[in-house]
Amino acid sequence: MTDDELCYLSATEALTLFNQKALSPVELTSAIISRAESIRDDVNPFADEYFEKGLSNARKAESRYAKANSRTRRLEGIPLAIKDSVNVRGTRSTGGSLINAEHRAEVTDPSVERLLRAGANFFTRTTCPEFCWLFATHSRLWGVTRNPWRLDITPGGSSGGSGAALAAGATTIAIGTDSTGSIRQPAAQCGVVGYQAPYG
Repeated sequence: MTDDELCYLSATEALTLFNQKALSPVELTSAIISRAESIRDDVNPFADEYFEKGLSNARKAESRYAKANSRTRRLEGIPLAIKDSVNVRGTRSTGGSLINAEHRAEVTDPSVERLLRAGANFFTRTTCPEFCWLFATHSRLWGVTRNPWRLDITPGGSSGGSGAALAAGATTIAIGTDSTGSIRQPAAQCGVVGYQAPYG
């Protein structure tokens, strides 16, 4: 399987291959990070990057799959990108604003906590417009995020970094947020699946 094929595996396909020992989390994460680095400048979907931590987490996941009787978690080793407005304890959460450039989250949002507890591998933040209030993704803090299918148009907003990263094969799953279309619009404009969970 080529790196490009790895970068566009669904999470379900990747988990099946992990369990069959036909693919390792390290191989997938390495391919994803290589792809992320190659599109970083043109597409610009990333805020803070934690690539070394992601590779370290992938090695831990790989060792769990290697053990005969190990109980792997539901998303063990799946690369996860998290929107810059969503809190992850100990990491920056700026909401795309220079005002929050030094803000570090003291807690982890429940949606992220559940994904991490399920074994998802958080390796990067994705861009959003300032305070997530724009249907395009650009800010003075992170610059302009572009649609990987056509660099002269927007991926939408406000979860444009997540949509662009997915469409570019630079993550397997990603978190966005949505109150008035901020997941749905980037998903439509980038040609990926986006799901806005219902309240409650």
